[in-house]
Amino acid sequence: MSSNASPTVLAWAGGIAGVVEAIAVQPLELIKVRFQLNTGKNNTILSCARDIIAEGGVMRFYRGLLPELVGMFPTRSTMYASNEIAKRFLLRDGGKETAILVGAAGGFSGIAEAVIVTPFQVIKIRLQSKDHLGRYKNSFDCVTKIFREEGIRAFGIGMPATMYRNSVWNAVYFSSMFLMKETFPVPKQSKVKATTYSLVTGFIGGVTATMCNAPFDVIKSRMQGQCPSSVQYSSTFQTLMVIGNTEGFSGLYKGFTPKAIRMGAGGAVAVTAFEAVYGR
Repeated sequence: MSSNASPTVLAWAGGIAGVVEAIAVQPLELIKVRFQLNTGKNNTILSCARDIIAEGGVMRFYRGLLPELVGMFPTRSTMYASNEIAKRFLLRDGGKETAILVGAAGGFSGIAEAVIVTPFQVIKIRLQSKDHLGRYKNSFDCVTKIFREEGIRAFGIGMPATMYRNSVWNAVYFSSMFLMKETFPVPKQSKVKATTYSLVTGFIGGVTATMCNAPFDVIKSRMQGQCPSSVQYSSTFQTLMVIGNTEGFSGLYKGFTPKAIRMGAGGAVAVTAFEAVYGR
């Protein structure tokens, strides 16, 4: 149901939930990005994990975590707050909350969220891409070099694809969470059962949403991870066509397994952390 809390409270709860999520699933995030950027055949998740450890030890899994963490708070704050504001706007005449309305509000929140998160995603993808190994020492060095060599517009690379990705994911996630809560009400008699319920429904919602938005995530990663001296992907639709023609339909779902696990786990952790902070 809609909340009566202020957007500020929702923003803080969403931001804290986002930070917890980012830390919990970072290793899977790196594996997902490596799979998405590979135009050839990917090995197994375990094989990729071994390669990453050989590349720089266990801490290599957390390369790109800083921009993810810095960006996650305003990103998730914007997502939860704008989603609630959109719902209130759509319900302003006393309408009934439905899955379609919740999905529409989620789609709207994805647009605002994408504007905030895109610069941080560009930095993160550059740091995690194998094509850029050795090019950037750290997050600050990455920001400095991108700005100096490519200009400020480079931090907006892939924004339309990010908008599609986030809007689709948020619409499916929030509407599926709504449907699950309507069909299977939250257990009130036990804190443990309520937390388990949030984890399970959050995971299901996250995986379901990932099934729908995965191609846009691959497109976004390809556009943001390419070398500026050799640009192959120029727009969302052009990238879609290039991947489809050269790698087939399956190319648009590269990295789906680690992404589904990452977003499912992320959705579970985020909604549980959000409800713990917000007290819903």
